[in-house]
Amino acid sequence: MKKMNLFLVFLLIPFFFAVNFAQTTGLPKFKNGEKYKSVRVKMIKAGWKPSPTSQGGKCWDGDERCQGRPEVEICAAAGALASCQFRWKRKGKAVIIWTTGESSANTVNGYKFQ
Repeated sequence: MKKMNLFLVFLLIPFFFAVNFAQTTGLPKFKNGEKYKSVRVKMIKAGWKPSPTSQGGKCWDGDERCQGRPEVEICAAAGALASCQFRWKRKGKAVIIWTTGESSANTVNGYKFQ
């Protein structure tokens, strides 16, 4: 019985750390492949603010991926990946969200805290 309880404790520890990490960062839940438009709404509702660096914030004329999105850091030229990076800030934490896609329907590939 003790072995079973110990096993369950070690099995659940990663779950508690993952939940705790998500709660302390305040990052809303989203999935890889989710449309950035949807993720953007979640970020704003969760209190995140657009926060491009001084080198960021550039969007080519007519580029649907970043038009009207002040959080844009950079978007690569169209092509196989057509990737963009969007930077957000909340309570002293910054996160970059990566997307791919050649239109305003670009999808999330991942994120990284800075």
